[in-house]
Amino acid sequence: MGAPEAFTPEQVIWEPTPRQSVFLACDDFEVLYGGAAGGGKSDALLIDALCLQHDGPYNAKHRAVLFRRSFPELRDLIDRALELYPLIVPGAEYNQTEKVWTFPSGAKVEFGYLQHDNDRLKYRGRAWNYIGFDELTLWPTPVCYLYLFSRCRSTDKSLPRYIRATTNPDGPGQKWVMERWGIDEQGGETNLRVEIVDEESGIITIIRRRFIPARLSDNKHLTGTGYREALLQMTPEEREALLKGLWKGSKVKGAYYLNEMAWLRQNGRIRSVPHQAGEPVNTFWDLGFNDTTAIWFHQEIAREHRFIHAYENSGESLEHYAQYLQQRGYVFGTHFLPHDAGNKSLQTGKSSKEILEALLPGHRFEIVPRVEQVLFGINDTRLKMKGPVFIDEKECGDGIIALDNYRKKYNEKLDVFTDEPLHDRYSNYADAFRQWAQGYRPTPANNNSRPQRRNRSGMAA
Repeated sequence: MGAPEAFTPEQVIWEPTPRQSVFLACDDFEVLYGGAAGGGKSDALLIDALCLQHDGPYNAKHRAVLFRRSFPELRDLIDRALELYPLIVPGAEYNQTEKVWTFPSGAKVEFGYLQHDNDRLKYRGRAWNYIGFDELTLWPTPVCYLYLFSRCRSTDKSLPRYIRATTNPDGPGQKWVMERWGIDEQGGETNLRVEIVDEESGIITIIRRRFIPARLSDNKHLTGTGYREALLQMTPEEREALLKGLWKGSKVKGAYYLNEMAWLRQNGRIRSVPHQAGEPVNTFWDLGFNDTTAIWFHQEIAREHRFIHAYENSGESLEHYAQYLQQRGYVFGTHFLPHDAGNKSLQTGKSSKEILEALLPGHRFEIVPRVEQVLFGINDTRLKMKGPVFIDEKECGDGIIALDNYRKKYNEKLDVFTDEPLHDRYSNYADAFRQWAQGYRPTPANNNSRPQRRNRSGMAA
């Protein structure tokens, strides 16, 4: 099916801003668009995924995918596509279950999410000529982003191969995004020349990696809507990022572990921390009965506390986490559970501790007593973080970001921070980490009370 005749001016469905036009017209392989809020990032990405300049919707082989960090974050993108796509390409149909748009030609645009680094493996064997990431700095590491490069391919040479992303200048992945595109604190445009060397053939290919900044002032569609006034009411740090498009990496206000995390970085404690085979691995849990469960994996080696891995998931049963532990292949020491793991369920008549003990026979589980106030446990954690603590920068990437962002609730009416922690996407890892400070006691020097080592099946080693 060929492309239809051009729309008349009276039939204009969507009109790009000047900066969106630059992004849509860019033919470089890898492009990042955005910066300040209000630059029209999501709209630009939705339109760009159609590859209209290459007749993408009318080519049966055109395949595009757009990613967000989590499924709830996909909803706005999906809702906007429901408004635009049927008007731009009549006959386009959306499969809500598969989250895939199919156009009359057979071309497809789908939506996906990559909440954890391991989620990238769900897309093995897939192929798209267009891959887009919305709000790229929400990914704390580049693992998922770089892995999807291997999925960007097509047998149709008339179709472009594009990697596209949009973002604001904040979020846990700000550092790696700035480094990859060479963005300075002012957030100016960049256009990097990248050499790709094929070591087998010796062939050198040159590609361009480009950052196209956009600000609220570039988007005439938001003029007079009150959006600028809303941004002006934010904190100075937030205004610098979201209104001015500056990439200064402001501190998280009210963060509990701000000084401790800075100390760990300054002293080289966040680095590669290899697993010591044969030595016991302890785990520290935050059980999400209605939301997310988080687990830290820890070894005490030479009286050092080494955090070698961190894992988080949601909507899964305890069977899932038991299987995950078994798949790690570690020799386990003790699993430290939060105080409510001893509460029996009215439905099953069993506690989480009892269920885990049945799933992992021979493993040792301990319940960490509840502290009178959470702040006491947080202060214990602060003190112990200044000791011989090491955290693996890759295996614990999401956990590190959580410790950076774990913060106090803010009372807007009184304009003050409270002593109560904010429960958000970062608090689960932080609560699990606190079980280490509250419940673990270092091994005595004579090693007489060292946790009994267990192999992956749970039997004593």
